Amino acid sequence: MKKHGFTLIELLVSISIISVLTAIGLANYAVSQKRARDARRQADLESVRSALEIYRADNLATGYPNTTYAGLSATLLPNYLSRLPLDPKNTAPYIYAYTGGGNTYTICATRLEGTETAYCLTQP
Repeated sequence: MKKHGFTLIELLVSISIISVLTAIGLANYAVSQKRARDARRQADLESVRSALEIYRADNLATGYPNTTYAGLSATLLPNYLSRLPLDPKNTAPYIYAYTGGGNTYTICATRLEGTETAYCLTQP
């Protein structure tokens, strides 16, 4: 007499192995998504910093704009930036903040997901 099919033990072992591998894969995927959003935040801030430096070079008498992050759109668009970057999540506490005017500025991503701390840039 020939047996056809799998035993219950074989099926349970196979399902448990697949479950463990899926859990590990999903955990790694979530971590990589957080790192990608943090890298995007840092790149966004670098592009805004670059635009601010070009703006200051063009406007030596006034220096950096004295406004909020949202107000930068009136000063930097369309000559220095094509669009003002938004945070990848774009929800509190994940927002970009800017303070500045004259000879100084600080632009921050108020919270990074990988480190739970702010990432800030100032003038060079």
